[in-house]
Amino acid sequence: MTRTLVLFAKPPLPGVAKTRLAAELGPERAALVAAALLADSLALAEGLTAAADDARGPVRLVLAYTEARAWFEAAVADRWELLAQTGADLGERLEKALGELAPADDDATVFIGMDAPHLPRERLHQAFAMLEDQRTVLGPCDDGGYYLLGVRGAWPPGVLGDVRWSTAHAFKDTLRAFLSARLTCAVLAGFYDVDDLAQLRRLGRDLAGMPADALPHSRPALRELGLA
Repeated sequence: MTRTLVLFAKPPLPGVAKTRLAAELGPERAALVAAALLADSLALAEGLTAAADDARGPVRLVLAYTEARAWFEAAVADRWELLAQTGADLGERLEKALGELAPADDDATVFIGMDAPHLPRERLHQAFAMLEDQRTVLGPCDDGGYYLLGVRGAWPPGVLGDVRWSTAHAFKDTLRAFLSARLTCAVLAGFYDVDDLAQLRRLGRDLAGMPADALPHSRPALRELGLA
């Protein structure tokens, strides 16, 4: 089994990333937050490859970007493979990315975004472990979306076509779509990602209970904004 972690990301540039947050903080400060979240998300994922005692071998790291390839080439150097996102909505982008990766039937692919760098790394290990027995795995968010999606092999084309993206129905729609396609699905514990100011404030409060070296990029960014 080849294990692949795909990070969906936008470049942390004003007016591009964290548009919901930009409506509350302004584009420059939203870009500051986006850069910090992305840096800590990269570190979270790269930590998976540091487990020398993992008999299943290293995890392949793929960064799926929306634009500004040159920015990402400079940011991640040769640590990640780069893949352009294409498609009209998240379902199409996920499906097209999976098609580009062309996994074998027993390969495990896990998708995450750049909005939950505070996710315990063990949750990623758990997702890959679940895919040894299940065809898909989902990590639900408090707002009705999800912070993680994984699949062993591939899913039938168009299986996510009826998901109501960016709504409180996204997780339930995706779970229903997988089960309707006869794909078994494991569900991880709930979590939250950072899309707006309320969730950013929540992260700032949660930082107080984390180790001092946790989120080394997000912590000073939130402190600069008076949120940590």
